[in-house]
Amino acid sequence: MIKSLSIGGVLLLALLCGYLFFPPVISNTSLATAMFNNVWLPTALMALLTGALLGSSGLLIQTSLDNDFASPSTLGIAAGSLLGALLVRIIMPEASLTIVWTGALIGALFLSLAVLSLSHLIGGGKLPVILIGMTLGLSAGALSSLLILYFENQIDGLFLWGSGQVLQTSFTAVQQSFTPIIISLLLTVFIFPKLALFLLGDTHAANLGLAVKPWRWLVLLLALVQAALATSIVGMIGFVGLMAPHITRLLLNKFKNGGGNMGFQWLLTIIVGAMLVLLAEWCSRSLLFLGYRLPTGAFTALLGAPYFIYLLFQRSGRLLAATERQNISLRPLLHISANKTLIALFLLLLFTIYVCSEPLGNVGSTWINKRVILAGLGGLGLACAGTLLQTLFKNPMASPDISGVSAFAVFIIACVLVIFPSANHFILIIAALIGAGIVIGLLTWGLNQQLSVAQLALFGIVITAFSGTATQILLTFGTSTSSVTMMWMAGTTYGASTERIVPLAIVLIVAGALIIPFIRNLDLMPLGEILPRTLGVSLNGQRTLLLAITAVLTAICIATIGAISFVGLLAPHCARLLGLYRHVHLLPASAMTGAILLMYADHLSRTLMYPNEIPAGLLVSVIGSLYFLLLLFAAYRKRK
Repeated sequence: MIKSLSIGGVLLLALLCGYLFFPPVISNTSLATAMFNNVWLPTALMALLTGALLGSSGLLIQTSLDNDFASPSTLGIAAGSLLGALLVRIIMPEASLTIVWTGALIGALFLSLAVLSLSHLIGGGKLPVILIGMTLGLSAGALSSLLILYFENQIDGLFLWGSGQVLQTSFTAVQQSFTPIIISLLLTVFIFPKLALFLLGDTHAANLGLAVKPWRWLVLLLALVQAALATSIVGMIGFVGLMAPHITRLLLNKFKNGGGNMGFQWLLTIIVGAMLVLLAEWCSRSLLFLGYRLPTGAFTALLGAPYFIYLLFQRSGRLLAATERQNISLRPLLHISANKTLIALFLLLLFTIYVCSEPLGNVGSTWINKRVILAGLGGLGLACAGTLLQTLFKNPMASPDISGVSAFAVFIIACVLVIFPSANHFILIIAALIGAGIVIGLLTWGLNQQLSVAQLALFGIVITAFSGTATQILLTFGTSTSSVTMMWMAGTTYGASTERIVPLAIVLIVAGALIIPFIRNLDLMPLGEILPRTLGVSLNGQRTLLLAITAVLTAICIATIGAISFVGLLAPHCARLLGLYRHVHLLPASAMTGAILLMYADHLSRTLMYPNEIPAGLLVSVIGSLYFLLLLFAAYRKRK
């Protein structure tokens, strides 16, 4: 144990010395001294303090919940803190740190209570609580993005603060936050004996006299206070609370110390957390010679997301998922013939086109009609892609956005735009196709490895978080194309034109023609390989072709309207709720439903805050997240 602490302390000291005494070269001596005293030193102290807070918070959460996947990031606590702090900063721009921290704490409490309550309602489980936390976190993140979009000019540096900005220009914030940080960390010392009992499991802890539920809530409250305090000071620093406890356990196991002494484990965890944030800040500062400075939170997310995926694919993760397998089915709400349902949907589609084509203000109906057509075609394509993914992967939670396909395709598009700012629409489609193909290939591999539905959904959510962060980093480097890339990140039909509509329509027609010959065999694919083979049908080649078609559909839609979320999830489910299960009926119904959903979403995005406009993708993200939670609730309650 002493050896582990010594190594951690030496590494932290070496990292701190490197950060302070090897800054970017500044020829002016007086300027270098001023930078050291007013920038590098307070920034280093802030990195150490916030890293310690996040490491401590992560350890408390993982220990009290007995869940190695839990952290302020994966439970949505950090996203709730950020949303609460943003609301305070917008309502009271001159608010003190105490008031901002209070808002962050309220946001964290609200979101964490929602996560834990929903998890309790569906019967608990280690993966479901993470799914709920990350889904609510994405929804809160969408709301935060919307606030940042509309109030960026009102509060300077809000975008960077939202991405995690440790950089300080004076000791003011350090002085204001030092006392509450130290107090919150010292409070942890008094609960070490109780934390050690949690390591024995609830039953043994209760037998030893621990009031498990009250103490669990008390420990979680302290973890929330620490995470909210860190977020209110420096913004969103993701995944440090996940990685620090894991790295600590690896060190303890390496030196055969185990994890029984909670005091030493906690001390080493806050050292590791401090090192992670300081290292990320050093990486951020190291880019100054290129003329850029990235948010510290961007680097921690780039490190944390792959590490989370690594945990999912570990043997322990697979054993964990063995208890999380479930069969999700949707009972139809209506019992009418399929043909009548399709006719009703077609009439509703025509009515939607008429309603959404109404001109607004001085804007002519021709321009609006193009947006409506583009939204309809995009929704149709995403719905078909979602239906195919759900069938091919036998996963009712699959869709281009939930599976991470959309976000990674946008990331590849952003890479192309940084390298080739004048890239035409065809090149962007190819880029999106490459991104979609990579993720679909990984999902296919994961399915062959017998990952559960929950694991695949978590994999997609983490890919989405990773891709979003990586794309934000590229926005910093590719300033000339930032506005275009942000359009694809948010998802919008703004700027609809014939040049964008025609290629999308052609691809949809060709894809539909290719799907029709296999539409009956799609009904056999959820049955596995053996039964169709006994009927004389080989599905391997057909599955590969249909996966390729799915990738093309996703790519063309993303390259045209951006990464609009949840349409590919909602549309097939709505069709099934209408009582349509055979793909000869399900695919056209899903396509029309997707078109209707996206046309209405685009219409609302233009009318809710007219003459201002909300990106349709952000609007759909919030609504879709709520539906995804309802789906989780229905699925897991059915098991009980």
